[in-house]
Amino acid sequence: MSLPKAPTERNNLDPEELPLELALKPDLLQGMSRWDLANAHPCYHQLVHPIVQGHHVLAQGPFPLKRMYLMLSILQRINTTVPPDTPSQCQALIISPTYELTWTVKSIARMMASEMPSVKIYSCPRGFRDADDEIAELQGSRTGRAPDIVAGTLGRIWECITRGWLKTDAITMLVFEGMDEILDIGYDESILRGVLQTVVHPNTQVVVQSDALYMWRRIWGHVGDFMPSPVRVWDIEWKLRRFY
Repeated sequence: MSLPKAPTERNNLDPEELPLELALKPDLLQGMSRWDLANAHPCYHQLVHPIVQGHHVLAQGPFPLKRMYLMLSILQRINTTVPPDTPSQCQALIISPTYELTWTVKSIARMMASEMPSVKIYSCPRGFRDADDEIAELQGSRTGRAPDIVAGTLGRIWECITRGWLKTDAITMLVFEGMDEILDIGYDESILRGVLQTVVHPNTQVVVQSDALYMWRRIWGHVGDFMPSPVRVWDIEWKLRRFY
């Protein structure tokens, strides 16, 4: 079987051409003020800028603080000004390799959104057997407020979609963190395809992050049809471009 062609991409962004500061929401800046994210690592703008600008992004390399950067980008992109008593649907879907990492993502999201009281964040449990409260929270059936951000493993997210618990009509961001690990775990590839086909609409931004640089061909074979003209970003602290 022939290898998939390299993505037709925008040029990787030059750090020297990026703005010194991103115009982030004031409440997001306040929530992240305890961390010096903008100056802690040179890949801050390299990863965050194209996501905030709304591009599809294929990010390769184990970026330092990658989950904080991804969550910062998500909170900047989604609508965070909806009043708490207004009906809502999921806006951003994050897929992680393991249940434990989904909880890590949720914890980071809560810290980053500490000054955004209207933002509701949900992490899928290991399973939904005898978990009526979890299902009600995901659907927002008791409060009328479905979570703005949902995190889960690929299998659990697919279960939520197929059972009708997770509505995908309003999702504007689909983010895979650790896509190399997701594929290595051995999920049925039809599940990944099903999630992509169900979630991705013309207005859905797709962000894929992989620690393993050498797996980009395999990853692109799965996601290439769903993210035209992506910005392809490398962890600029790595010098492993010989794989390409």
